[in-house]
Amino acid sequence: MPRYRPARLEHIAGIGVDRMGAIADDADGPPFLRLENLDVDIPPDPEAIARTVRAASEDADNSYLPFVGQSRLREVAARHVSALSGVAYNARNCVISASGLSGILNALLATVEVGDEVLVTDPTYAGLLNRIRLAGGTPKYVPFHFMPGGEWKLDRNALQTAIGPRVRVMLLMSPSMPTGGYFDEDD
Repeated sequence: MPRYRPARLEHIAGIGVDRMGAIADDADGPPFLRLENLDVDIPPDPEAIARTVRAASEDADNSYLPFVGQSRLREVAARHVSALSGVAYNARNCVISASGLSGILNALLATVEVGDEVLVTDPTYAGLLNRIRLAGGTPKYVPFHFMPGGEWKLDRNALQTAIGPRVRVMLLMSPSMPTGGYFDEDD
């Protein structure tokens, strides 16, 4: 029987967080506010600390079950998204994840096969690119242009042109990471 060997992740490029953090930490002059992993020394809001302490003693707040998230939170999230989008959702259409990036990885793992293309804006957050690669996909870039006046605009013609037979997913964020640009109603 062949011996089990874990998958190797050598094809996933580093995102440079450690290197950039070291440069910021070693720099002379005023300190940098490092947001790459929210690595700041700003204390949390006292109300958030108090709620965290309370949650540590409440059984309902100390479980990974149900895996899709607590029913009440899913219902509230579904109503919120329904109100924003005009599409009727309910708790069955909603999954609560440990973080936004974990949720994105879960969605990519469920929809992307090796070799599939995933449309993303350019620029985009490097951590998203690594999640696409981890799922077996290949990022395909659509320009997100910086316009005079400080606004970002999606190149809709490039988006239309980029859609092809290998594209399985569009991962378009609004507001976008890292630009903060957002899509308008026409987008």
